[in-house]
Amino acid sequence: MLHSWRYFFAFISVLGLVGLFYFEENWRGPRAWEKYKKERGARRERFDASAFVPPVVAPSENFALTPFLAPLFDFIPGTQKWRSTNQLAQVYGFAPEYDRAAKAVKAVKSARSNSWVTTEIDLTAWRAAYLQSTNRINQAIDSISRKEAATAVLANLAECSDVLEELRESSKRKYSRFNLRYNEDDPAGILLPHLAPLKHLCLVLQLRATAELALGKTDEALSDVNLMLRITDATRGEPIIISQLVRLPMLYMALEPIAAGFGRWSEPQLKALQERLQQFDFCADMKGALTGERVLFGGGIIEFLRREPDKFEALSGDGKFPGAIWSAVPSGWFDFEKVNFSRFFDEFVMPSIDVENRRISPGACQQTEKKMSAELNQSQALLFFQHRAFCSLLVPGTLGVARKTAFAQTAVDTAAIACAVERYKLAHGGLPESLGALVPQFTDKLPHDIIDGQSLRYLRTADGRYAIYSVGWNEKDDGGMAGFKKGEHDVPEEGDWAWR
Repeated sequence: MLHSWRYFFAFISVLGLVGLFYFEENWRGPRAWEKYKKERGARRERFDASAFVPPVVAPSENFALTPFLAPLFDFIPGTQKWRSTNQLAQVYGFAPEYDRAAKAVKAVKSARSNSWVTTEIDLTAWRAAYLQSTNRINQAIDSISRKEAATAVLANLAECSDVLEELRESSKRKYSRFNLRYNEDDPAGILLPHLAPLKHLCLVLQLRATAELALGKTDEALSDVNLMLRITDATRGEPIIISQLVRLPMLYMALEPIAAGFGRWSEPQLKALQERLQQFDFCADMKGALTGERVLFGGGIIEFLRREPDKFEALSGDGKFPGAIWSAVPSGWFDFEKVNFSRFFDEFVMPSIDVENRRISPGACQQTEKKMSAELNQSQALLFFQHRAFCSLLVPGTLGVARKTAFAQTAVDTAAIACAVERYKLAHGGLPESLGALVPQFTDKLPHDIIDGQSLRYLRTADGRYAIYSVGWNEKDDGGMAGFKKGEHDVPEEGDWAWR
């Protein structure tokens, strides 16, 4: 009986210690989180998710609620289930003949040596792809002129005319706000059905603008380019990194007809393009998305798993820490995870884009990535007990964001300057000796190289061509030799970032 009482008291003692441990951790965790919020709040930072949700706008002023785009988020109230899947299918498949032809057309490498315009649209191949039989395709390629091909392509693209005209009219609306369900319990489960159709629209417009340029229809081509740029900005206010990243290839699509139109655009058209390109600020947009990602999605996911810890395994995909373990930890540990995740973001992610000075330093980014990798390259067990499990899960997805942002901002900066150079050529019959000659008649000021803070480089070649370029990610002046991206989401790490 004495031994039984000893075991009983030992058991009670263990329960007391466990209870004391949970009480202490559940007390320390929220205090640590409140302390962190107070520190950052002194810098006017906010941590309520609602602060990052774009404000609701009137449908009559919302580009995203044009009849063509509205079905994308026409959910049954309180769900993410569509009222009509037929309407959704119509949005995704609005250009069936274009889609069929696109599968038959192979990308042709561009000879323009432009870091962003790496493929060239072959209108003859596109016209052939619209035909049905292989024999007719081969015959068409051999016997058709570019203007005839452009005429045929425009005729085939007539299937998209009604949709594109509707979007052109709706693009005059002041705002664009897609009705994402930001209040979803699981932020990782928020659907983004609008990104693929927006990209699809830009691809169609790119082809149409190219065909219009081939036929000398510069007004129509300019209208299509402007619509592409409007679509590129349609998700600008979304506090989601992927929404910002998808904007970049859409921008590069628009740059192809802009470049192809040099020598054809009039002075007013070049000025309009220049002014439109100068409105892009990818540094500020991406920094805003990172801020939203930290709170709305990083903090949101941690809170979601606090409520439903069994979902951790499905979210991480590695199964190293089953949900049962997260179900057993003190609730305060999730507060420690939020603190460490937020501090990790503050230390390693947020400084990568300097909005105030408009700089992104490759050297600093590479050092930060190495340090961050060293911090997270530890055993999962150690990260778990250090309350850095969510750091290792969520932060690595932000690697490369700064590099892609710098590449996109350099694209619009060099393209805008190129428009000013083309205007100078029209006015003076030749190229300027330096970019400084563009100020103030053709531009109020010249943007600096986002990489090193110096002036963007400019050179003229013996054949009457020119290059405007940044030193690129290797921070080395390679004399305007362009580095090329291998895919639509890649960024050249060698060579200059050049508009030639």
